[in-house]
Amino acid sequence: MQYFLNLPSDFFDKPAAWAKEMQRQGWSGICASDHILVGSNPYPHVFATAAAMAAATDQILITTSFANNLFRSPVEFAQAAMTLQMLSNGRFEAGIGAGWAEHEMLAMGLEYPDPSVRVSMYIEALTVVRALLQNGQCQFAGEYYQIDISGEFRLGPLPATPPALIASAGGPRNIRESAPLVDRIEIKAAARATRGGALDFATLATVTEDEIKQNIERVQTVNATVPISIFLLVAAGDTPTVRGLKEQFGNGFLSKFIGQAEDVARALEDLTTIGIDRVQLTELIPGSHENLRQFLCTEGRPDRSIPRS
Repeated sequence: MQYFLNLPSDFFDKPAAWAKEMQRQGWSGICASDHILVGSNPYPHVFATAAAMAAATDQILITTSFANNLFRSPVEFAQAAMTLQMLSNGRFEAGIGAGWAEHEMLAMGLEYPDPSVRVSMYIEALTVVRALLQNGQCQFAGEYYQIDISGEFRLGPLPATPPALIASAGGPRNIRESAPLVDRIEIKAAARATRGGALDFATLATVTEDEIKQNIERVQTVNATVPISIFLLVAAGDTPTVRGLKEQFGNGFLSKFIGQAEDVARALEDLTTIGIDRVQLTELIPGSHENLRQFLCTEGRPDRSIPRS
């Protein structure tokens, strides 16, 4: 099992130092998120953050988790992915998602499409990005994007090896249409809880293991060979806050990933039995990554750590 960590909010001002330490600890990969603001947290720019991570490391994999398709043209995303693949010497994976947070779009003065339009835009964008990553050219006439980079024009510079293209999907249509286009697909366990434009924790608590298995089966039906990841929110520790969260999530599937670190680690490892080979971990409670470290990454217990803000 591979474990990728999302940059925690208390390291937003020091992504390079954090990336270097995560590589030393032996995690499989690290992720830069693409948000303007979530709650009261201002986020660093996704591509600048990924570039800082790449410059500070030489082994660990780096991905965008996930670049928001609504924020920019798929051409700009493809250009950034090519550049990050070169800066990282071939360690970058191009993760792009449909976008979900309504308040961010409105704050930026952008239109917030309904879910069906967001998925349609996303599938068109994946088609464009896939072509551009392969050879720097694309002619595409869709409902939402009209792209013509052809003839003497070429996006680049092209890296020696194109970065893997990763989709984030949770609904049946998104999975069905995106899985054939990508090199990896990540099941978004929170998809149903973000469909309304904000993260609804009450809905999140109702996600079942059967839902996750159904989505995995949907992927395998249309692309039997594509690797499958899952995005999870985790809270690992033995504190009143963690215990309160676990109670809030009840007996739902996601409650397995809230609790004492050893129990959470065991639940994460068990995901291999349903066809998942990579987990992307985002902290619900600060310190969860560190608490899971002794069970999940190659270096075990820390002998040093970098200070948190």
